[in-house]
Amino acid sequence: MDGADSLSGPGSDRLTFPRSRHLKRKRLIEPLFDRSDPSSNSVRVGCVRIAYRFVPTSTFDEAYQVGVAVGRSRGHAPRRNRVKRMMREAIRHNQIDLERLAARKGERLTAMFLFQGRDEGSDTILRDTVQVIRKLERSGMATDGI
Repeated sequence: MDGADSLSGPGSDRLTFPRSRHLKRKRLIEPLFDRSDPSSNSVRVGCVRIAYRFVPTSTFDEAYQVGVAVGRSRGHAPRRNRVKRMMREAIRHNQIDLERLAARKGERLTAMFLFQGRDEGSDTILRDTVQVIRKLERSGMATDGI
């Protein structure tokens, strides 16, 4: 059996980031940035900030949906696209933490990852994205009793 077959199929441990986990719906994105909404929160580490909220399980099928955004002030399109790719890659490798958090809360997680740094290196972007996911998981555990 070759390596390609072992990576595909049901029950494989392959980490993917399918379209069903991409946050695209306007009705789910807008409340993330509504400061008057008490269910919306944010966490920041270094150059990455997460705006997140938990929604009922009937909203969508996946455990979480994630969006990535980089502002235009961060450079031209090729630079922004590279930053988004790096952030998505870090999210893909650490998605089990997002799934665990949503499962523990018993709700679906919607989150927008925002790059807020200037000319950061790829190591810094990857490190900060992973750290902000960890911080989100810790802050989610702290609010379990509420």
